[in-house]
Amino acid sequence: MATLGARIKQIRKEQGLTLQALAGDELSKGMLSLIENNKANPSMESLSYIAERLGIDRTELLQEMPTAELRALLDEVEDKRRNVSGTSEEMLAGYEEMADRIHPYVEKLPFSYESARLLEIYSRCCYHSKRYDWKPAFDRAEAIYEQLHLINSVADLHMFRAMMKFTEHQYAEALTSLQDSRKSIEEQTGVLDPLKKLDFDYYESILYSATGDQTNARRLMEEAITYSKKHQIFYQINALYRLAGFEALLAGDLERKDYYVGKLKLFAEFSEDPEIEAYATAIEIHYWNSFTHEYEKADRRLEEMRQLLDEEDFYFLEKGKALFGMGQIEEALDCFKQHQMNRFIHHPYDLSMHYEKEAYMALIYEQLGDHEQAKIYAQKAKELIEPMPDLPYKQFILDTYRKIHGESN
Repeated sequence: MATLGARIKQIRKEQGLTLQALAGDELSKGMLSLIENNKANPSMESLSYIAERLGIDRTELLQEMPTAELRALLDEVEDKRRNVSGTSEEMLAGYEEMADRIHPYVEKLPFSYESARLLEIYSRCCYHSKRYDWKPAFDRAEAIYEQLHLINSVADLHMFRAMMKFTEHQYAEALTSLQDSRKSIEEQTGVLDPLKKLDFDYYESILYSATGDQTNARRLMEEAITYSKKHQIFYQINALYRLAGFEALLAGDLERKDYYVGKLKLFAEFSEDPEIEAYATAIEIHYWNSFTHEYEKADRRLEEMRQLLDEEDFYFLEKGKALFGMGQIEEALDCFKQHQMNRFIHHPYDLSMHYEKEAYMALIYEQLGDHEQAKIYAQKAKELIEPMPDLPYKQFILDTYRKIHGESN
């Protein structure tokens, strides 16, 4: 941390002032130099004079972490946060890096918005990385936001707390927590801020679908999409189209699936974001592989879009399925062995889709004549899928289990 003298010197130089200019009529140039070099301590009267000359509040000079330094740290961390992406290992490394960057400052952060935001980011990173204890920082951030009457920021923390239960696969509890938070925020504000309304709608629809309530999940998705269009707010529209498209696919509503995938592609073109287009294509690839069994078609699109798809996660899973469908079982097995499910996947839809891998591997080992390995993978797939809702993936896995173990009997 910079000393008092160093902070005075830094701010003076940032403002382009000489020692004489800052000293003015009430301080000597020599005394100011001693203060800046920590060889003399200014009186409170002198400190107030220096602060006035610098155009800042005296408390900013006394803070262990001045506002300018605090804002610079927050800007740096926000930039790192925006760039967290990639594989689960890369994301985890990003969370750990941010937690380590903020950690030395945690106990010295003053009461301010910047401090609360740093504490919020720190608590999120600590929760995901298990690096340090997340809860004290979370509680401090919430307390500061509440005292500053920053209701939207409080809402963000409430949503994060609810989604913690989601990551622990406590879906019903997560939904109840989110709904309680929404009610509390609405009682305080009367009407939700439009962006927070869309956040709550999006997360609530995710949690409804996670608990198997497709009716309410679809209702909230469509209400949020209609609201976004009416108010020309495209903040969550990408995520909503993605969720709606995948939900329609699972429901067997192909017209609605095509509608939302088409909207997703249009939005990708409008926003010039190739990753959005890649997600729209990913829905179609998954549909061709798992529902219509157009393996050659799926394989072609996989190779065309490979650079934009997550290789460890989506690409190797769908590539393995396409190769299996085309009869190239040894190549398919190699792809499945390279597949690694992202550790930040928690929705039953996504989990069930990835759990199919073990069932495919069981079928491949059975065809290769390794019945014991086939039984092991069939059993693993069954154990993974049993807590999941009744989706086509579950049926495929249980059918595979019965086939493999039925033959053994």
